[in-house]
Amino acid sequence: MLVKLVWENTGDEITFIPTFPDLLDYYINHLNQQNLNKFFYKESKVDHSIGEELQRCLASIQSLSTKIPMEIDDWSGDVYDQKYLNKLHKQWVKTGIRYPNLSNLLKSMGNKDVDFRNINDTIHLLEKSFVCRYINYKDNPCHIKNIFGRNILSFGTTNLMLGFDDLGRSSWNKFINWDNNIVDTDTNDFECLSGRIELNLNRPLTIDPPIDYVNWCQTHGVPAAGKCISLGNIVDLDRDLSQIRKILVRNIHEQTNTFAFKICS
Repeated sequence: MLVKLVWENTGDEITFIPTFPDLLDYYINHLNQQNLNKFFYKESKVDHSIGEELQRCLASIQSLSTKIPMEIDDWSGDVYDQKYLNKLHKQWVKTGIRYPNLSNLLKSMGNKDVDFRNINDTIHLLEKSFVCRYINYKDNPCHIKNIFGRNILSFGTTNLMLGFDDLGRSSWNKFINWDNNIVDTDTNDFECLSGRIELNLNRPLTIDPPIDYVNWCQTHGVPAAGKCISLGNIVDLDRDLSQIRKILVRNIHEQTNTFAFKICS
């Protein structure tokens, strides 16, 4: 089973492999039945300006490269291409190693040390920025009964995740907030599936529950419920990362744009 996110205005698509096919099939069917299969942009860390700032800093420092031979040999690569960012970061570091006093020299050349330092800072900012959140309602939150229980909860990170948007605190949320009153009606381990979606381009991770949390749950005589619901991972993300980054950037700047889930035939 494969599932696509399809953006209404641009027609862009991202294809996912579901973590739990039965869950995603159930979720999408209920969204369609309630006419809620339309997700609006809510917030994001990514913005055109981050890539533009990196390009500006590179252009600023390149103007000095005839006076100071640097390790950087490509000043105009694709800033959404992780292979280019990895190469650029390596060469930025090696330039600093080659010239231990470079910062002082650049400072004397019109405070260019700031732009040189920002090459590194902006690379890291850009790499961490591809996290977007969407919702499918304006007034009344979407609640779909979770018939799968705690079996779908995990601690890992996937590219598509379902947010918590219900009454109460999850077991994990009580744990991290020093709330030992876990056996109570306000404990809510995703009893409903929400209309909040997180789409991120981070490397997927399988993570075991922290032993401290497991021990805490055992002390209180409750199962160690996971902290999140993972919906799926993007097909061939490692190969298509730069292209998918551009899809996100393009669509978050069309804030009237929406996406819908579509099960592939």
